[in-house]
Amino acid sequence: MEKEVFNHIVRVLRDYPNIDKYVREREEELMHPWQEPDNNIGGGRSNVPTNLPEVMAITISDDRRLSNLERNKKIVTRCLENSDSQTVTIIHELYIKQHPTLTLQGVADKVHLSVSAVKQRRTRFFEDMRLLLGW
Repeated sequence: MEKEVFNHIVRVLRDYPNIDKYVREREEELMHPWQEPDNNIGGGRSNVPTNLPEVMAITISDDRRLSNLERNKKIVTRCLENSDSQTVTIIHELYIKQHPTLTLQGVADKVHLSVSAVKQRRTRFFEDMRLLLGW
């Protein structure tokens, strides 16, 4: 697996616990965009309302960043659900945990596998994610 793809999957896994927060923040950004105050004193106002709920709904449904966040969450969830409990523990301890403290050797000891078996399970999980991400 290429290093760029591997690193991208690691970033997606590290973001997984925070994706719901990122989605809420992005929806807030889209619903309440920052607008520069108008310094045009005496200027006319547009008679077309600009903040219609329909426009916001379309903006939220078309937002690329928001759809990628939701897609990444579904992919990680799907891969975790399709994995056995040892693989889930390996991925959680190495990437999803808030402050990972274990190395490959520590994870191998925790799940009672060899380091090479841990690497094989991690590689299999990453390959599944790579295929679902479209790499």
